[in-house]
Amino acid sequence: MTIRQAAKAGSWYPGDAESLTHEVERCLRVAADHYPDAASLFPNPAVAVMVPHAGLVFSGPLAAAAFQVLRNGWSHVDRLIVFGACHRERLTRPAVWDEGTWATPMGDIPVDADAAADLIAAGLADVNRSAHEDDNAIELQTPFIKYLFPEATMVPVAMGFFRDSFAIGECMAKAARSWDGVTLAVASTDLTHYGAAFGVTPAGFGQSDLAWTRENDARFLEAVTRMAGDDIVRIASRDGSACGAGAAAAAAGWAKEFGATAGQVIAYTNSHDVMPQGRAEHFVGYAAVGW
Repeated sequence: MTIRQAAKAGSWYPGDAESLTHEVERCLRVAADHYPDAASLFPNPAVAVMVPHAGLVFSGPLAAAAFQVLRNGWSHVDRLIVFGACHRERLTRPAVWDEGTWATPMGDIPVDADAAADLIAAGLADVNRSAHEDDNAIELQTPFIKYLFPEATMVPVAMGFFRDSFAIGECMAKAARSWDGVTLAVASTDLTHYGAAFGVTPAGFGQSDLAWTRENDARFLEAVTRMAGDDIVRIASRDGSACGAGAAAAAAGWAKEFGATAGQVIAYTNSHDVMPQGRAEHFVGYAAVGW
């Protein structure tokens, strides 16, 4: 059996089961305290969410808020298709991890090999495990998946900045209609990366750069919640406002196929607001969105 090891365990999140369980529970408590109205944004059960993928100490509560929204309203979830940014390779096609398991300190998550094979047979994705090795985008979601959806399988799909990402999500949702049970979607992306290390400093440093970044992120989030098809990737490409724009667009397309007409921003922040360290010079935006 092919096992994708938990490459970020012990650094981006705790490396043992007990500590990681406590950290996931902390994130859920913080989410409940800070975003108590999240559930009321979704009168119908959510079919997809967008989450950040920084270390849990930074973006974990936002991810927790989105995952809790996704869990609400479903008595049982059979599988999650997880669209993630790809930081390792410049992809030309969606890249699926097609079999085996993804390891977490709390236990392995099975990959739904039959669902992955359907996507591959339909020409919607290629087998490409190297795109997933050592990447944080999907791995940082596995603690929440294991905790909140312990019986579910997953289909990991790494996405590039494909112009047709929204349509890819729609087509994958059409394919999923033939699968047994309930399948929900997750998209993993962070937002604007600001700072000299990222080569992005148009507003200098201090409060002005925070304001600039919030406006930059807002344009992307407006396209995401409007489910604006090609605009999601186009705006992110133009503004540098999301490393996983293709993943977000695919989840929005998935949600459209399953009846969603608009998304809702559950929460928004950035790493400086979460953990201020003097003047704002180097930070990343995070958002939780549901459809």
